[in-house]
Amino acid sequence: AGLPAAPWCYFVHSYALPVTPATIATCDYGGAFAAAARAGNFLAVQFHPERSASAGAAILANFLSRY
Repeated sequence: AGLPAAPWCYFVHSYALPVTPATIATCDYGGAFAAAARAGNFLAVQFHPERSASAGAAILANFLSRY
């Protein structure tokens, strides 16, 4: 909620998680990879929401309000 169609997020890693059924958001940088995943009540992101400006703040607010 509250995100543009293609929000900018800050990634700093040189590795990428594969897209799996647990993937809830993807990114494409030389190929698609999992940017966020959910398994049961566990949520994970591969980027730094605290360094992703307004998009990161919206993502954190969404996590807190929904889970």
